[in-house]
Amino acid sequence: MEIFSSLFVSAILLGCTYTLVALGYCLFFGVLDVVVFCSGDIAIFGAFSVISAYILTYDAGIFQSLPLPVGTLIVLAIAAVLCVGLSLATYFVSVKPFSKSSALMPLLSTIALGTAIKELLGLAYKPIMSNLIRAVTRIDTPINVTSGRNPQAMPKLLNAGGSTTERDFIIMGLTLLILFVLFLFLNKTKMGLSMQAISQNKELAYMSGINVKKTINTTFIIGGIVLTIAGFLLGSYQSVIRFDTGSLYGTKGFSAAVVGGLKSIWGAVIGGMLLGFVEVFVSGLIPGGTQYQNIIAFIVVIIFIVFKPEGILGEKTIEKV
Repeated sequence: MEIFSSLFVSAILLGCTYTLVALGYCLFFGVLDVVVFCSGDIAIFGAFSVISAYILTYDAGIFQSLPLPVGTLIVLAIAAVLCVGLSLATYFVSVKPFSKSSALMPLLSTIALGTAIKELLGLAYKPIMSNLIRAVTRIDTPINVTSGRNPQAMPKLLNAGGSTTERDFIIMGLTLLILFVLFLFLNKTKMGLSMQAISQNKELAYMSGINVKKTINTTFIIGGIVLTIAGFLLGSYQSVIRFDTGSLYGTKGFSAAVVGGLKSIWGAVIGGMLLGFVEVFVSGLIPGGTQYQNIIAFIVVIIFIVFKPEGILGEKTIEKV
C-alpha cells in the first residue's frame, strides 16, 4: 500500500509538469490553430532563466536579504520576463511570417527554433553567466555554473529545508492555482472571452471588432508565463535540468494536449495526468519498466489518435464542401 501511495503521488507530480506544458500548447493552438512545437524548449529556457536569476540576485545580496517566498517571486518574475520575450519572439519570427502559408510551415519553423534554443543554451549558457556574475558584486555564488551541456542544479526554492513532502504539496498547489487563475481569466475577463471567440471563429471575431492582434500577443505573454512556471516546477521536481530536455518534455506535453483535446484546458489536465500515471506505474510496477515507460506512454497516445483523434474532451469538427 505504501508503494502504491508513493507511486500515486509521483504520478500526480509528473502529471502536473506535463499539464502545464500542455496548457501552453492549448493556448497557442486555441487562438492560432498552429502547433508551437518549441513550447518544451521555451519551458526549459524558463528553467535556465530561474537558475540565472537566482544566482545573480544572490550574488548581488538581494535574494538572501528577503524572505524566501518574496525572493522566489522576484526570481520567477525576472525569469518570466525573459521567457515572455522568447515566447513573443517565437510568434514574430516563427509563426506570424507564415500566417498565410500552410499550417505545416509554422510547425516546421517552430521545430527549427526549438533546436536553435536548445543548442544556444548548450553553447552560450556558461560564457554569458560567467560574464554576468563578474558584472555584479560577487558575495558567494550558491550554484556552480558549469557548461550548458551539463546538468544544471535547480535551487531549492520550494523546499529550502530539504523536505520533499513540502515540495510535492507546493507543486500540486501551484498547478491548481494556475488552472484556477487561467479558468477565471478565460471565462470572466474581456480578453479571455476574446481569446475564446478567436478560437471558435477567427473571421467572426474580426467582424465583431475584437482586437485580434492584441489578443494574440496577450496569448503568447500568458503562454510564456505558464511555460516559465512549468520549467521551474519540472526542475524543482527533478532537482536538475538539462539543456536538451525540452524536446522530449515538449513532445510529452503535446501528446497530453492531443489526448485531452488540443483546444481544451481541462483536456490538457486529463491528458497530462493520464501520461503521468501511465509512465510512473509502468516504471514502478513492471520489472525493468523504466526502459519501457516512454514506449508504453506513446502507445497509449497512438491508441487515442486512432480511436478518438479529437481527444477526450475535444469536439468533432465537420467540414462542409
